[in-house]
Amino acid sequence: MPFGDAVDSMYYNLHGTWLGIDCDETTVGEQLQLLSAYFGLEACPTVPPECHVRLTFLTHAPPLSIPTHASCVAQQHGLQVWQADSQVYVRNGAYVVRLDPASRAGLGTLSSPDGQVPPALPMDLLLHSVLLLLRYQGFYSEHAACVAQDGVGCLLVGNSGSGKSTLTLGLVQEGWHYLADDAILLRDCRDSVEAMPLRRELCLAPEARRTFPDTVGHWQPSPWPDDLKQRLDMRTLYPAQVRSTCVPHLLLFPTIVSAPQSQLVPIGKAEALFRLIQQSALVTVEPQMAPSHLDLLARLVRQTQHYQLLAGQDLARNPRYIARLLEEVQQPAPCA
Repeated sequence: MPFGDAVDSMYYNLHGTWLGIDCDETTVGEQLQLLSAYFGLEACPTVPPECHVRLTFLTHAPPLSIPTHASCVAQQHGLQVWQADSQVYVRNGAYVVRLDPASRAGLGTLSSPDGQVPPALPMDLLLHSVLLLLRYQGFYSEHAACVAQDGVGCLLVGNSGSGKSTLTLGLVQEGWHYLADDAILLRDCRDSVEAMPLRRELCLAPEARRTFPDTVGHWQPSPWPDDLKQRLDMRTLYPAQVRSTCVPHLLLFPTIVSAPQSQLVPIGKAEALFRLIQQSALVTVEPQMAPSHLDLLARLVRQTQHYQLLAGQDLARNPRYIARLLEEVQQPAPCA
């Protein structure tokens, strides 16, 4: 282990990349296990031959401080990312993780200035630390849902509340294959960009049971007290339709509108790229990685057709109608 004070080690596999997480407090270790499962990391009962990414969290150590010459390069929902020379710092309140991209390792201190161990580990602290280090393994995150049918991979990209999860479940119920609900990873795959799931469970507000009555009895509450959404284990409910990878040929950017009928509006490559960047929170972090991240998104745009989906009242009443809307745009787009 990279730090002698850590007493518990956990190992996870994410699409062939091994992640090791060490901690020095049992209660924190339990929280890390819960978070890791929520983010789609598969636990490994034995020590892997190597760890591509390693994170250590210490509660019985002095809090890390961010150097005074560091620059804040990203912030979102209380989370901040700072850059100082070759080091990257991720901060959520009093808790800081220092990342060393060259060694694919990070150290986080979770004790506050008054010495208290956090009652609940901030989930974004772990997630963004992992995602930043995964970029050096060729994985780039995107805030999107992903489904596929007949060789056509489709990404639904947009802000929270834009209807991605509802439309995704509607497509699955129409026979589409499911990859992910809200978070995916992109990577270079020979001559194309490939998509893989990050978080595998589908999450919706409790009123979704009325829209999808056949899922009643399969929803589970979120493990986080302040999260009102319910979770649906897609691998249990739709085992034959779950996939682990696809090559996207269709980008949808949904927006909820009050119009009675939904429609697909073609958008240009520049607009599609701009919208992808908006949903890639880490794209500007680490100047040495930003060009490859931007190049991957540009290649994704070139291999896809792209539409704004104006989701009207017909989709609100019956989300499965989205499958009929997509029938005319499911031919793979040629790569330019």
